[in-house]
Amino acid sequence: MPSGRVGSDFRIAERRRAIETIAIVLNVGTDRAEAFEEGFRSHEVPVWRDLESRGLMLHATLSRLDISNRPQAGATQFLVVAIFGTGEGHHAHDSHPGFRAWNEIAEAYQVAEPMVFGGETLASLEG
Repeated sequence: MPSGRVGSDFRIAERRRAIETIAIVLNVGTDRAEAFEEGFRSHEVPVWRDLESRGLMLHATLSRLDISNRPQAGATQFLVVAIFGTGEGHHAHDSHPGFRAWNEIAEAYQVAEPMVFGGETLASLEG
């Protein structure tokens, strides 16, 4: 599918470029939200930087949610979004030793099962 522009900044993602978006909503105990954020910055952000330096990750964010149609009592919800520039990126993230270590630590902060979503990115807004 050829790329095309609508307006000045909207680009339809090209099918030949395998881009995947993963989104996870984490339910972190409200009393541990600040510690979770600190741990995330210390453990996961370096993994993101490594993957970005290798061209595997294009963009990633951690957001504290103010809006949710599935709030959890006693939890602060965080949205983690990762956009990978290759089909290999998601696998490289999940098998990264830094992520594996952080994932084990992060389990202790969660008070309910996360919601996980992912798939091929079909359109993106580029600046």
